[in-house]
Amino acid sequence: MHCIQSITKSMNKIPKIIHQIFFLGEAAVPEKYRLYHQTVLQNHPHWEHQFWDEAKARQFMEAHYSWFLPVFDGYPHDIQRRDAIRYFILYHYGGFYLDMDVESLKPLDDLLADFELVLSKLVGFSNAIMGSIPNHPLWLKVFEELEKRQHNLDNKTMPIYVGYSTGPIMLNDCVVAGKFHENPTVLVCPGYIFEPGAPMELNGKIFKSRQTSETYTIHHMTTSWLPKKHQIARVLFGIILEPYWFFRSFVQSKV
Repeated sequence: MHCIQSITKSMNKIPKIIHQIFFLGEAAVPEKYRLYHQTVLQNHPHWEHQFWDEAKARQFMEAHYSWFLPVFDGYPHDIQRRDAIRYFILYHYGGFYLDMDVESLKPLDDLLADFELVLSKLVGFSNAIMGSIPNHPLWLKVFEELEKRQHNLDNKTMPIYVGYSTGPIMLNDCVVAGKFHENPTVLVCPGYIFEPGAPMELNGKIFKSRQTSETYTIHHMTTSWLPKKHQIARVLFGIILEPYWFFRSFVQSKV
């Protein structure tokens, strides 16, 4: 079920909690992230806000999910722990998870209605912005996959390994395998709702999304977790892809 501009108010199942993670702590949050964080706070004054640093995340896992600690502690990259913890947080508390580079344009309240899960669909499902009730069954499937994929390197590059083991590739595989996106209690939002500017798939077509009046957030996709060599490759890749996405969007608008 896809997002629409306005959803009739009803009993909210997803609790009004916003979770954000920055392992180095609030004092170390860069200025640009602070500005994005302020937009989230300003647009959600009646929501509970939970900020997670590395110590709080580790304590939470030790207190509630100690069975996963060997996997959690064994990840070679911090981004994998930051990926994994967001799924456990949503399973435990529910609410919305937002990456620190997400800018809020308007409150998320209108998206809640009586949905049990809210997902962002680009070309695959994104793990940068997610809403959930506590104990949603999707996260149980995710926990299984996290354990299965922890050592499955197979000569993957660092970004692909992270995406496959804990990131959006893994999440997308879980959503599709369980057909969660087909459930009427799940709200699937096209890319322009949360992440305008990114390539997205809608009705079988892939094109570059654009900000619209329906956009709630902008995910700036800073990918600060990538090593420098991959950051450079990402910029070059974007320069090459930009004309392609523009051409695809132009052609499809004429179809």
